[in-house]
Amino acid sequence: MTRTSTNTTTPMETRLRVLDPLLPSVHALPAPVEGDITFTLPGAEGRYRRRRVDPQAYEASWAALDQHQLYARLTGPDPARALDTLLTAWDRRMAAARPAPGDSEAVFTWPSRDTEVTATLLAHGFTPKTVTAVRAATTGPPPGRAARAGDLLVRPLAPADAGDLDRAVALWLDELRWDAQFGSTMPRESSAHHARQRLAAPGAWVWLAERNRRITGLLSVEPPEEAAWAARQVAARRVGYLSTLMVEAAERGCGTGTALVRTAHLALAEAGATHTLLHYAALSPLSGPFWHRAGYRPLWTTWARRPPAH
Repeated sequence: MTRTSTNTTTPMETRLRVLDPLLPSVHALPAPVEGDITFTLPGAEGRYRRRRVDPQAYEASWAALDQHQLYARLTGPDPARALDTLLTAWDRRMAAARPAPGDSEAVFTWPSRDTEVTATLLAHGFTPKTVTAVRAATTGPPPGRAARAGDLLVRPLAPADAGDLDRAVALWLDELRWDAQFGSTMPRESSAHHARQRLAAPGAWVWLAERNRRITGLLSVEPPEEAAWAARQVAARRVGYLSTLMVEAAERGCGTGTALVRTAHLALAEAGATHTLLHYAALSPLSGPFWHRAGYRPLWTTWARRPPAH
């Protein structure tokens, strides 16, 4: 995404980098597009963008179809007060825009460690939707074609095997339905098509966990060459993105997820990734604890409000 500011670091950016050295050095607004509304207020700049998401698009499985997004730069000495002013102005504009009923939301993404603004977001009716988490890479031997942990086998997906692919798609859709409970996903009629397309793509990084010849877990990764979109969110040299992890309910707590993630981490380290990013449902009682034990910690939090108008 094109950004509108120069490479000059502002006091706000310095403050955020002190809070979290892995944040990008420049926190700029996106370049304006037709229909954007720009706010210039005391201590804050913002850009309101309304996006209509195609229900057939891959993105639609994670986003409301009527997206109301706010991008912000808090430039004054009181970030909480500046954000309160900005959110109030945004609320007025959203109400005038008449958000679509039902499948719509207001979303705002901000550095997780900037807790000065948390109370302000809660006061405006926002709740955490997703967390972008980061982990520094470790080094170790490549995982090879398969790895065993007791009676658990972790192996690459064989996309030409119809049974493999069908089971992988089913697990992917299970993950979408699970996270939908917490408001972070929105399963669509198009979701199965996109899951199959991505899992079967030539060269896709996908592993399955198998116990007693039954596939019980799935993990997919975007290697650094495919994760440039994610790399913009972190001050790191070479970034991989862990896109999906799902373990069937009966296997949770048995080490299946840990074995899959260990395999992915070793493969990413072998590919030269310095950091790995992923998203997890902020309100899930399982996701946060699991990923924190695996070495991840919050970098960005996406806050959402439904319906958008407050």
